[in-house]
Amino acid sequence: MKKEQILYEMMWYVQNKKEFTAQELADRFHLSIRSVYRYITDLADLGLYVESKKGRNGGFTVLANQVLPPVLFTEDEITALYFAIQSLQNFEEFPFQMNTVTAGEKLLAVVPAKLKEKLLHLEDHFQLSAPKQIVENSYLSELMRAAMDQVEIEIVYQSPKRRSIKKLEPIGIYASNGFWYLFAFDPESKETRHYRADRIQQVTILQERNKTETTLAELNEEFIPKDPLKMVVKLTEKGVKQCMENRYLYKGIVPTENGGRLELMVARRDISYTATCLLLLGKEAQVVEPPELIAHLQERVQEIADLYL
Repeated sequence: MKKEQILYEMMWYVQNKKEFTAQELADRFHLSIRSVYRYITDLADLGLYVESKKGRNGGFTVLANQVLPPVLFTEDEITALYFAIQSLQNFEEFPFQMNTVTAGEKLLAVVPAKLKEKLLHLEDHFQLSAPKQIVENSYLSELMRAAMDQVEIEIVYQSPKRRSIKKLEPIGIYASNGFWYLFAFDPESKETRHYRADRIQQVTILQERNKTETTLAELNEEFIPKDPLKMVVKLTEKGVKQCMENRYLYKGIVPTENGGRLELMVARRDISYTATCLLLLGKEAQVVEPPELIAHLQERVQEIADLYL
């Protein structure tokens, strides 16, 4: 590791620790004690001052009320930030007021000329892409603010079947496959549910405090519905690979010698959505149970067949 990189990492480490020993720095950065003292002197030259502590344990303390040095990024960190900004251009709406074009230009304006030229050329060889956002989301900022302020909301929601008014406790929002979703707790059903943000036609911020302690981390946990049906699906090797790309199905994959099977607990009310996901797999997936899902798939397949008779 170059001296400059060690110096910058050490700077952030001691700022967060506030109190540390020379041996602690020597162990963390694989340096000798003598080298550590030289680095501490270099930190002072950058404006980060420490004082030694007297006593049996000794060590150093970062001085309070000092003017901290500006944020310093490595070349790799600047490159990662620049392309992260570029990838956000796929979203027409964003929960925070941000112009990705000008944000990228501002970053390029403060980096050295050599690095700027390198970043502009790297655009021809490296991209961070996401599905293009194709629908309008009018209330992302309101939903995000309500989730962060932990207040309840009332929404007018237009699902594929009906229009309804719901009182929710918003947890957060996330993007998936070109769509924004609201993840919220429904006090009426006592379940956390996902709502397509583009189907929300109106949002009213209420005064009641949000009581749920759930976070977006629950998205990665196993969902157990209130009215569950056990789904078992035989998968070919190709079917397993396709399921791995689906954030709804991948958690239930059980590999076998000739492919695999899919085992998930699905809500009865989600039969239609689950059938849509499985239809995309075609002959690579064969549903074994539940009978309700098989019947629904048969109806959908017949509807498609009727179009071509």
